Amino acid sequence: MTLWIAIGLCLVLAALWLGRPFLRRTAGVVGEADFSISVYRDQLDEIDRDEAEGRIEPAEAEAARAEIEARTLKAAKRLDPVAHVAHRAPLAGALVMLLVAGGSLGLYLLLGVPGLPDQPLAERKAEVLQRRAAGGDRTAQIALLVERTRADPKDFETWWTLGRAYLALDNPTEAAGALKHAVELSDDDPGVLAAYAEAVTLANGNKVSSIAEISFHKVREKRPKDPRARYYLALAKAQRQDFDGALQDWMALKAESAPGAPWLALVRRDIANMARFLKRDLKALMPDATEAELARAGNAAASESSGKDASARIKELEKKLAAEPKDFRGWIELATLRAETGANAKALDALNKARTRYAAAPFILQQLDATARSLGLDNLEVPAVNGPTATDIAAASEMTDETRAAMIDGMVEGLEAKLSEKPDNPNGWIMLIRSYSVLNERARAATALEKARGHFEGNETVLAALDETARELGIGE
Repeated sequence: MTLWIAIGLCLVLAALWLGRPFLRRTAGVVGEADFSISVYRDQLDEIDRDEAEGRIEPAEAEAARAEIEARTLKAAKRLDPVAHVAHRAPLAGALVMLLVAGGSLGLYLLLGVPGLPDQPLAERKAEVLQRRAAGGDRTAQIALLVERTRADPKDFETWWTLGRAYLALDNPTEAAGALKHAVELSDDDPGVLAAYAEAVTLANGNKVSSIAEISFHKVREKRPKDPRARYYLALAKAQRQDFDGALQDWMALKAESAPGAPWLALVRRDIANMARFLKRDLKALMPDATEAELARAGNAAASESSGKDASARIKELEKKLAAEPKDFRGWIELATLRAETGANAKALDALNKARTRYAAAPFILQQLDATARSLGLDNLEVPAVNGPTATDIAAASEMTDETRAAMIDGMVEGLEAKLSEKPDNPNGWIMLIRSYSVLNERARAATALEKARGHFEGNETVLAALDETARELGIGE
């Protein structure tokens, strides 16, 4: 009922406003020429005042009067001798009001939904999120899950799903927070507890903290053969310098794992790395080791069969990166090949040079750290580089043009690398295209634009934003 009262009042007010000119009393209508003459008369009065007060010279005043009088005479020629009078037209006014009111009401009844109840803002936001989530938007899916946890903080399934969603987005910090609630609600279920401890470890830079280690021990109390707990507890031993204990535990886990177990590749990699670090014969430890694993462990037989190829490739990469260092994958390959030939110090040197170049690219730094771990180099001296601090940014104005350009290039390359791994980021693609345009690398901007269009094919909203960016920058047309 309130809705209809409001609609009625709005219609009455609109109709009265539109019909008002037809209902006014009889009045004369001033023409354009009359109005102009009135203005000129005021201007003459103003000139007289200015002359009397000494603001303008008499000669200037006389010239102004002559100009105004000429305009007045010209306007007088356009005067209409017939007086214009506006009369009331109540019938026309009533027709206008009826047309406005009736037409508006008819359109609303035809196109509107009068019976639809009011929808609060929160519900409308939830509806938008649901549509985006149904379209595959992971950020919207997580936002919905967060809303559900607020509405029902005791729902285990929501916390469990939210934690796994954060892990899928490579956000172990938020995942650990969500999975902690899931652990509490599941009464320390070993599967949930293991996922929580792993998220804590990943959030801690792959270092097994005391909280994670205690959690993994709890898992093993209920599931002695749990592979995830066994792997990370062995890693904790390695991080405490108990390398023999870690190797023994990984060997046991490998022996008890099925041939197609998803964790087996990771275990075999760490066994090979530890064998190289402890200078053990990998062939004796792992008779089924592949040529690549033997090369990684520094096995002499493998080195003999693949050393020439590796040496040639190393020289090729060294030459290429010296001339053009904008290739973080090349640095990773160089470090890997050097480590596989036993030159661990040189492998670490390659990674450190890449870290220096990409100090402002967190995603690439993560890839370099992961390479160091996979090669068993994380126990060596690795500089802690976490991207530019506020001091670094403030000091950028004091950098040389070459140093500043290298820093910017590294940031842009880091963004490109992240998008190649996780392309579902429309804003990231637009930022990359704009960055290349600013750097005057229009060919690379156009290439990035085409990649983005190909990835978001069928998503009209994103494609429209990309097209608008392209038009603005004048690329890809």
